Amino acid sequence: MFKQLRDLFRRTEPEKEALGLAFDDLPAWLDSREEKIENELVGATSSSREAIDGILDNLEEVVARMETAEGSEEVHPRLRDISRKALPGFARSMTQILSRRPSGDPETFYTAAAETLKSALKAVKGQGKYLSSLYPDEMKEVRTTVRDLGREINAMTEAITRARADRQPVADVRKSYDSLVHIREEYAVASGQVRVCGAALAEVEAAIRKAEEDLAALRQHPDYAEKQDLEGKIRELDSADEKIEREIAALRVPAVHVFRKAEKVAEKAGDSTAAAAVGRVLDAYTGSLTDGSEDPVGLTEAAMPATLAMIREGSLPLKNQDEVHLFSDPDTLPAGIRQVLDRRREVREQRAALQETHAALPGVIEEHRLTATLAELRRERETRTAARTRAENQQEVLRTSYAAERERLQSRMIALAEGEVEVDVPDLPSPSS
Repeated sequence: MFKQLRDLFRRTEPEKEALGLAFDDLPAWLDSREEKIENELVGATSSSREAIDGILDNLEEVVARMETAEGSEEVHPRLRDISRKALPGFARSMTQILSRRPSGDPETFYTAAAETLKSALKAVKGQGKYLSSLYPDEMKEVRTTVRDLGREINAMTEAITRARADRQPVADVRKSYDSLVHIREEYAVASGQVRVCGAALAEVEAAIRKAEEDLAALRQHPDYAEKQDLEGKIRELDSADEKIEREIAALRVPAVHVFRKAEKVAEKAGDSTAAAAVGRVLDAYTGSLTDGSEDPVGLTEAAMPATLAMIREGSLPLKNQDEVHLFSDPDTLPAGIRQVLDRRREVREQRAALQETHAALPGVIEEHRLTATLAELRRERETRTAARTRAENQQEVLRTSYAAERERLQSRMIALAEGEVEVDVPDLPSPSS
């Protein structure tokens, strides 16, 4: 019962609320924390720094006294000579060491003092070991002074280590702050790119719709029928040309087969004239037939007499009805070649004239312009879309990084301020803003 009454009337201590800190005020707050750490370090090391200054003054005085001291009379002459020779080098080294007095902030002072101690120990263990016999009291005082220097530096070490440990959480929070600022800047750039690409895409889409409408209107114009009529005639001429090419092949294939055998027969018989005539027509037939160098009809007529003679003699047998038809007389093959080549030339001349008329039509010119414009606009749309997608993906990555870094900042602030301070980190703008 007593315990229940005590618990009932026990005063509940109010929970301590954390101090709210604006994000932009965090750098100044961190500066004050670092300043406090620095002031504490200055206070914790001031006595050691003063002591070190005095120790170095004393060490400088001892070294100066050694340079004028006579030394112990009881030392063996040889040892005395060695010590006398070692003294100038030792004094010079110590003077140089002591000329670089520690100064500056505690850490700079500490680093310089530690270097002084290191150099002094080296001198004492080096040239100084030859001086103890002649200058026992002075060297004892030097070693004692160096030992005192080491003790004071060790005392500073504890304060320096503590200050460095205290600074680390501050540095961690500042690192998170800088990272968040950097992410916000990158996010602003990515958001700007999304807006710019979006505006550019809207313009491109409008231009594409306009070009498509103009193209559709053009194709509905009465003058467009003339273009289509010409294109139909051109297609008919193309079909005629293909048919003529098949007719040419029907003449060329058996003729080449016969002329090749004829060339071999003429070469075997030693008839170089006949072989040359047949060779020229073979070159024409296996080429374009109309390369302009020689007349294929005339070459065919020139080769026919020798070829027909070989057929009559039996040295050039014909294998099928196509070969018999073409080589039954001297006129059938040349006349057939002449006819198909004349028809092909006529068809192609007609097509070229129609094509020229077609290309000059205003509707055709405008259609080409609109088609080229549409192709360029669509390529630009693809480029702008890809750029906007990259910027949107970058926004997503940055939002994820920002959330993680914000959590890291809050946890680091808890470690630094022991939960007494909370930082109000603003959200990133929404993607649509």
